Amino acid sequence: MNSLCCANFSSFRDGWLPCRSMWCGKCYVPHPLDRFHQHIQTDESGYVWNTPLDADKFRIARAGDQFMTPFQCDTCLARVLVGRTLDSTSRKDDLLACCIRRANLDALWGRETSTVLANTRHLQQLLDTWDLVGIPPPMPDLGPFPMTDVHGVGVAISMLMRSLNPGKYGDYTQFATIRKERSCFSNFFHASAAGSSAMSTLGRDTAKSFLTNCPTQSLWFERFSRGCLYRMGEMVKQDLAISIDVMQCLMILFDKEWLAVSDDWKRSEIASVALYCIIAFCGSFRGHEVFLVDLYGLLKYDALSATDPTMHYCMIPLLGQYKGETGDRYHLTPLAALTKSGLQLKLWVSRVCQHRRAERRTHGPVFADRWGNMVNPRVFESIILAKLQAIKESRCDLIPESVNVYEDYGISRSFRRGSNTHATNQGVSQSDRELMNRWRNVENARGRKARMAMADHYADIRQLIPALLRYSLSL
Repeated sequence: MNSLCCANFSSFRDGWLPCRSMWCGKCYVPHPLDRFHQHIQTDESGYVWNTPLDADKFRIARAGDQFMTPFQCDTCLARVLVGRTLDSTSRKDDLLACCIRRANLDALWGRETSTVLANTRHLQQLLDTWDLVGIPPPMPDLGPFPMTDVHGVGVAISMLMRSLNPGKYGDYTQFATIRKERSCFSNFFHASAAGSSAMSTLGRDTAKSFLTNCPTQSLWFERFSRGCLYRMGEMVKQDLAISIDVMQCLMILFDKEWLAVSDDWKRSEIASVALYCIIAFCGSFRGHEVFLVDLYGLLKYDALSATDPTMHYCMIPLLGQYKGETGDRYHLTPLAALTKSGLQLKLWVSRVCQHRRAERRTHGPVFADRWGNMVNPRVFESIILAKLQAIKESRCDLIPESVNVYEDYGISRSFRRGSNTHATNQGVSQSDRELMNRWRNVENARGRKARMAMADHYADIRQLIPALLRYSLSL
């Protein structure tokens, strides 16, 4: 009970002598070469908040770990992975031994110390009770394991090695990136003859559950993934929200630039980026969603607004084709032509429609290059970030000096976060914010709702326009 014992401790496997591997918990420590990242909790000044108990986290094993997580010693795993005992004089073998030890420690730390100790205590109580009444313990043997990598240790080692590569925001790669190797292996395994033929299915139609013997779906690998995530932590870097004041300055810059140039193509590009920004902000859209705006629909509803004096809004049509569906989905989102803060959506819609008619383009994406293909989002992002940098340099009261525009802002979430924040400050209810984003919920249904003809869709949306406009009018 007070030691960490390999499940193959006394077993002969494929001609190998028993490993006889056993440690006290505090003796099972990382390899001397271990340089894997371990998250340390600190405040803004760098002060470490770790408690004395945190000093041993991921650095030692605990008595009773093997009763919760399948455990094979480093020697046994090396025999499975490379078919031999590791050579301590080989640098490559040393690296493998380091990775095996780290993978095992991460797997063991997939459960908290309090849980492990409680489980060990309850197990001892079970054994004492059975001994008291004379019942032989009806417990299965912990080992031996077969001479194959049934736990996915090889994939775990690959994930660990990849984590050593420099990442975007630090000197290591984030867990969210390295975990993709698990998906890669799982996809390959289930595409193989052995993997697909051994897989069973429960259920029918769209509700299915699959039973698989894929190593990366094993209990050990689940424990490893959880422990690895706990050790590395997650660096969540959200896009900084674009405030309403910054948004107003941004649109003023675009307007001045559009009026100052005479080249039609340059004017068209400026108007397109400005329209992208104002749609993303007023519609609380994610960055990639705005690129789905359909030109034919935009031209159609722009022309309709010219003949309907009661139409004090712009209808933004989004056309998307999504995985799991046959055909396209058409979504109409009405946005206020003029918001409370003075954002002029109608002005930019009219300018873009004017440019598209001059270009003799009537179909396809609104935001397109010279050849009519959807524009690369990075092109728009570079233009927008350059404008935000100009605002920072001229208005430090809006964007502080401490903000790195090119790292802290992004078109993926900045407009949406700024829009939601300002709407909340203006007293827009949660129900109105959810109604504004209703189309995204329809897409998430993956086609399980009946499609409507476009005319019926517009007639249906007209009934909701007063409610839908409450959000964008308040901005």
